[in-house]
Amino acid sequence: MFYMRSEQVLVRKLGIVTNPSQLDEQDTFFLFVNEAIKRDGLEVYIFDADDVLSRNRVRTKLIKGPIQFASRERLNRKTTIQSLSDFDLIFLKKNPPVDKDYKLLLEKLFTENVPTVNSGEGIQKMGSKAYLKHFSQITPMTFFANGVQEALGFIRKIGNCVIKQSDSYGGKGVDHIRFKFNKYYGYKGRKETLLSEKAVIEIIEKYLGLSKDKTLLVVEYFLSAPERGDKRIVILEGDVLGSYIRLPDAENGMCDGTDNGARLYDPTKRDHEIVKMLKPHLKKNNIQLAALDLLVDKAGVEHLSEINVFNPGFCNLDVVHPELNIVKKVVDMLCAKMA
Repeated sequence: MFYMRSEQVLVRKLGIVTNPSQLDEQDTFFLFVNEAIKRDGLEVYIFDADDVLSRNRVRTKLIKGPIQFASRERLNRKTTIQSLSDFDLIFLKKNPPVDKDYKLLLEKLFTENVPTVNSGEGIQKMGSKAYLKHFSQITPMTFFANGVQEALGFIRKIGNCVIKQSDSYGGKGVDHIRFKFNKYYGYKGRKETLLSEKAVIEIIEKYLGLSKDKTLLVVEYFLSAPERGDKRIVILEGDVLGSYIRLPDAENGMCDGTDNGARLYDPTKRDHEIVKMLKPHLKKNNIQLAALDLLVDKAGVEHLSEINVFNPGFCNLDVVHPELNIVKKVVDMLCAKMA
């Protein structure tokens, strides 16, 4: 809730929800915070879901100066108590899954009618990889399994596939598995290793157990994808801001979403067509900031691989395409919602 300083300056409060211990050096969190604190009349507070207290209050850290990855531990020193209703806007920048603390926070924000970016309800709907079932015409061949035998059947059907935990992020909860000549093979780095069916079952059980919606994705593996890398497209309020290629790791050929390096790759006609298909879903679920990951098949056609709405990253895009001013545009959007 805005208030007036003694010198009659209108002050608004922006809360940013994140877990400092999960931040990596490339997280856009640091860019957003350091841009936001430059804005006149804007106070920026940091807190996590487990900082919620009784009576809808929360422990926070008021950010008074630039922050860096090296000093991120200072973000845990939260000495300022605020009521959730005091905030003009909450920016949700917390990785999945939605555990009980995060779910409680989202419920309280909804009850208190505190606006958020993105929508708490929207990230829970679109944040699961299972939401990709709405776009089967533009994704690689994908099956959604809720049980071990069902998942094994899909692995045998596809042959060369990637299995994914539905609410994992940053390359976690993902395994490349191949079924050929009635045997299973896994990949450590680029080396193929024979797997027993028991070992495959253990991987499946692990991911199903960790997934909040008890869903596992079995996805066709594109042989061409490791050569090109995956393309990240950043979307702000339904429009494409820019895109870049995340280079695959030299050891395992996979993009893990953290420190892959990048190269500029302007959006193509196909990219815009994919975004156009998603735009009604983003609008319906009140998703202002999103990032898509695309993989290319052997014919050179892009396919939708991931929809990122929890904590969309694009640090590399700012490096390879600085003139886009992505961070400024996102903070401008946040400020406009508090006007």
